[in-house]
Amino acid sequence: MTENFRVLLDAWEKERHRQDVQPLPEGFFASMSEYTSRLRGQAEPADTASLRGRLMEKERRYADTMLQEIAQLRLRKIVLAELENMPLESTSLTAEEKRLQVDLRRLLSAHSQELRQALLGEARPQEAERLPAREERPALAYKVVRFLQSLPAIMGVDMKTYGPFKAEEVASLPLQNSENLIRRGIAKEVETEP
Repeated sequence: MTENFRVLLDAWEKERHRQDVQPLPEGFFASMSEYTSRLRGQAEPADTASLRGRLMEKERRYADTMLQEIAQLRLRKIVLAELENMPLESTSLTAEEKRLQVDLRRLLSAHSQELRQALLGEARPQEAERLPAREERPALAYKVVRFLQSLPAIMGVDMKTYGPFKAEEVASLPLQNSENLIRRGIAKEVETEP
């Protein structure tokens, strides 16, 4: 078993057996793509008659399958986390996944706004005006919470990074993030006087 295959197998096992998005080595997808390309180039069709050729072809098939599964599992975890307003540890995401998360939040926010307007009977915005300009966006509500346990840095719904937090720390977070953390038992609301 080659070192690249071991790294891929380890990442695949972790991603399959853990609920949160697992950190990957720097440049993981690029190096694994290069690795599977090398395997494709080395395994010639005429070489499948030899034991070495068959082993290389099997390694390539397994590597391709695991790489696709890792990408699909991570995508599913990111989408579900965004749908449920659950924080993701940004250090576990690749640069491409961070861009996906930002785009997904923007899309879900626009969809929620349109749905809310439709349910309230308000006029639908024109296609070009679907996402309000930055200065026109309504101010976010915040809630003060006390952390019951340590938490790594999270990305708020306002696209700002909050944390990391230690147990018993107090912070003001966007309402959506605060309520999610309270619901999950990670934080508790701090009563503030008006």
